[in-house]
Amino acid sequence: RAAVRRALGLDARATVLLTVRNLAPRMGLENLVEAMATVAPARAARDAGLVLLVCGEGRLRQSLEEMIRERGLAASVRLLGRVPHDDLPRYYQSADLFVLPTEAMEGFGIVTVEALASGVPVLGTPAGATPEILAPIDPRLLTRDTSPAAIADGILSWLDWRATDPGPSRYRGEVERKYTWDRVTDDVERFYEETVRAFARA
Repeated sequence: RAAVRRALGLDARATVLLTVRNLAPRMGLENLVEAMATVAPARAARDAGLVLLVCGEGRLRQSLEEMIRERGLAASVRLLGRVPHDDLPRYYQSADLFVLPTEAMEGFGIVTVEALASGVPVLGTPAGATPEILAPIDPRLLTRDTSPAAIADGILSWLDWRATDPGPSRYRGEVERKYTWDRVTDDVERFYEETVRAFARA
């Protein structure tokens, strides 16, 4: 992680939060920035160098930049723009926590599984399939709702219990058990076989 952070120009000692999102309204990025306005000052003394990296581009960029400036978060929130797909693994590897602040209409959430596969815990809001992915790992990885206050509380809670986290293998292991292409393919084939048998019996 230290080597990856050096390559990306990040402080090896920092606490790095990451999200990968299109900068669109339903993604909840405004709520995440608002949450950082609570988290950053609350943890300034204990977590020097706490920073949120936002990978992605979209029509909300200007309004997010204004929010960051108005709330004095220039040192705590960085909008990185579009990051090439081949470079994303390094950002996952650099992160301590991935945050998925979706407000509505979240599907499966491939970035959630990508982060978990990199050994990174994911804090997500209870939208779409996110609870189905995260709750079996640890209920503390789900916020109580999608509001800025709930996201802030989730991040602050994680900062408190992260020291007792079993580590990266916990998250990668979940992906290897449930979400590899071989496992998904087997499950899809099984579903169709069961459907065909049920139809034949009808």
